[in-house]
Amino acid sequence: MRLSYLYGKLMKKIQGTCVINSRIDKTSVIGTSCNVLWTQMGKYSYCGHECQIVYAEIGAFCSISDHVFVGGAEHPMNRVSMSPVFQNTRHSGPSKRFATFESPKTKRTIIGNDVWIGHGVTIKQGVVIGDGAVIGSNALVTKDVPPFAVVGGVPAREIKHRFSQEVIDRLEEIQWWNLPDKKITEVVDLFNIENPTLEDLNRFFPK
Repeated sequence: MRLSYLYGKLMKKIQGTCVINSRIDKTSVIGTSCNVLWTQMGKYSYCGHECQIVYAEIGAFCSISDHVFVGGAEHPMNRVSMSPVFQNTRHSGPSKRFATFESPKTKRTIIGNDVWIGHGVTIKQGVVIGDGAVIGSNALVTKDVPPFAVVGGVPAREIKHRFSQEVIDRLEEIQWWNLPDKKITEVVDLFNIENPTLEDLNRFFPK
């Protein structure tokens, strides 16, 4: 193993992570150099390195890669100036204040369960991403994403759905991500089936 690789891993470990006013499940993991603010994250989810997640609600079993930006404040484009020196908000720009007008309220970003978000994705505040969705690397998500949809691009557009609609409907009905660990262990063989059918789901979860 090359020394440069080991050095890189060590430096990532040394760098700190900032988690403020957030509730992160004890089974979930936040990578190094991340800023996570006013956010809730469900069980067995994780985000990689150098992510910024602001005012978001993240479900269970989500996989979030490195350099992902979720939520955050936006500049008001419908006023004479977009500069924050005219707003009553704290920011990383100049400390000068010409006025203290009320800043636009930040909308909460909702990410469902078992969502996979690729490297370098940006998700606009207020967007809702459905359960089981996939967001391709470097996508810019400006609109809601349906459950189990695969999207990509700038701006992100729907490419396909992971499964047939009848399978998606059944998965949304089962909501396996809300099951206790013991029950998931009992049906774990289901998670090894490629392209599961409705019959597969009903075999593990009889109606």
